[in-house]
Amino acid sequence: MSQVWGDAYMVYQPCSGETHVFNDTTASILECLEQGPLPAHDVKARVERALTGGEGGLAAEDFAFAVRRLEELGLIERADTAAA
Repeated sequence: MSQVWGDAYMVYQPCSGETHVFNDTTASILECLEQGPLPAHDVKARVERALTGGEGGLAAEDFAFAVRRLEELGLIERADTAAA
């Protein structure tokens, strides 16, 4: 369950009972993955298009930080580690 509140995106995680506040980059990653799994480079390209209208507008380290944070929270999982 998610909610937009100004520039912040609230996501309630039922399994932990926690509410998380995300910026537009992190929220866009989650929205992109709602349809199903995608390779990281496809997610990054889609998020860039959603946020800036084109590719190349999102720094690789910003994208990687957001992905790591979502993984730490258990909101996303890498396919290569899911199979291990």
